[in-house]
Amino acid sequence: MRKLIISSLVLLSGLASCQQKQSSGTTIKNQVKMDQKMLDIHKQVKTYDYNPLYEVEFSQDACGYEILINGVPLHRYLLLGSTNEQRIPINDHILTSGKQEIIIRLFPPQLSDQSWSQTLVDASKFKIKVIHHASDNPTENYKQVFEFISSNKPGTENFLASGQKVFEFKGSFDAEVPYQLEGWRNSKDLSKEDQDKLLKEAVAAYNNFRNVLIKKDVNAYASLMYDKEVELAKAFYWNTPSDSKKRWDEMSGTVREKREILPLKDFKMVLYAGGKVLALQPTNEMYKDYLSAIQAQTEDNDIQVSFLLHKKADSNELTPIR
Repeated sequence: MRKLIISSLVLLSGLASCQQKQSSGTTIKNQVKMDQKMLDIHKQVKTYDYNPLYEVEFSQDACGYEILINGVPLHRYLLLGSTNEQRIPINDHILTSGKQEIIIRLFPPQLSDQSWSQTLVDASKFKIKVIHHASDNPTENYKQVFEFISSNKPGTENFLASGQKVFEFKGSFDAEVPYQLEGWRNSKDLSKEDQDKLLKEAVAAYNNFRNVLIKKDVNAYASLMYDKEVELAKAFYWNTPSDSKKRWDEMSGTVREKREILPLKDFKMVLYAGGKVLALQPTNEMYKDYLSAIQAQTEDNDIQVSFLLHKKADSNELTPIR
């Protein structure tokens, strides 16, 4: 928490020497209060005899892909290149024990000249498995609960769906987790709402979040993300003061980072999880594999800022879910 504490002390010193307005003091107190709230998240987390960490491990070649767990996007990649044995934890997509849905979608690849193939090709391939192991011992022998390997046309080494514009596989796996998350289980079905009105609400929510990032308003950022962070902490067993400190240091440091938050443009509204989760996503070819239309730039990088929304059962406000 060192950077944040130093910042607060500097502000307090400036308040005393310059006799700033009372509102400045109130802002500082609110920030300190919100900082402590984020640092106390670990107190809401339980651990158990076995704290499983579920992960997907996958690789692909000559195709774009999208992975969804329980209807919510986990990862998408559509640009040129291959992936070899990448792992992504998925506990935050598993709300409770039982059967979990997994969807794999494959798309035509980008070619070496930066154009796009119109269809999947003979060389397209994808394989994925779901595994779990103790969260505090990643090197432990894992247990596998799901596997999918793309098939070839009989008697050939050519992808079964070669020549098609998209390929989709739906499967399931059983997971046993010791926690329960509310997540989007009881969220409102946004597909039943007026879509034009919903789009305006979504744009307003995205722009509000952009303004928080532009102003580097750490307090407002924490307020927006608090409920989401509590669920993430429970899902990944972040139960120590150092866990909360590390997480909040990373989050607040990212907000303060020098970067340009780009305007919201060239996007579409997409609903997931049976209409319970909403995203605004880029339509620009260069960024169409981003899951969120909020983008930032530094001198060296383009950055995707994740932002998925839902409406709680007792609310009409779009708030962050993941």
